Amino acid sequence: SIGYVFEFGNKVNTWTTYGAGKKLVGQVKSGYKFTATGQAQYKGRTWYRIKDNKWILGTNTVTTKKYASIKDKAAKTAKQKKVVALANAQVGKAYVWGATGPYSFDCSGLTMYAYKKATGLTLPHYSVSQLYYGKAVSTKKLVKGDLLFFGSKSAPSHVGIYVGGGKFVHASSPTVGVIKSKVSTNRSSAFYPSSARRVI
Repeated sequence: SIGYVFEFGNKVNTWTTYGAGKKLVGQVKSGYKFTATGQAQYKGRTWYRIKDNKWILGTNTVTTKKYASIKDKAAKTAKQKKVVALANAQVGKAYVWGATGPYSFDCSGLTMYAYKKATGLTLPHYSVSQLYYGKAVSTKKLVKGDLLFFGSKSAPSHVGIYVGGGKFVHASSPTVGVIKSKVSTNRSSAFYPSSARRVI
């Protein structure tokens, strides 16, 4: 069977055998692809034989399918962090209706800017149009980078980016500009989200 060594940021030891008397013979990097030519159990652990009759502990490996899933998740997390970092970096800038950055923004212009710079994805302008991107998620199960919509559920008047810790960044108004606010749990609050979308 084909698998991958999985130990991000580290190297994994290879051995002469899997049992008593084994000796360290080398190391392989995380992400190393191998074809198992043998398998053995020793003291409740699975070992795999790889090239040159070297043995590697099974807990340091994953299947090809699982490795692809892990890489995909890691890539998504990295993009989410970039979106959040870019959104946070705009706090303090001016609100100008219709502006899409880099010196001033309206609400959907800010989300457009952050996603374009961080991921290359081009969102449309205006919060109503952005409502149809990504997938709907619960406002109680947010992850960093999610889009938060405010006002009418079907025709929101405002949008921002969830940045974690119960807060979101948004281009609020000409008076205060781009700010970071707490997501409200009070339905009567202007900062109570009507819906959320996960674009990444």
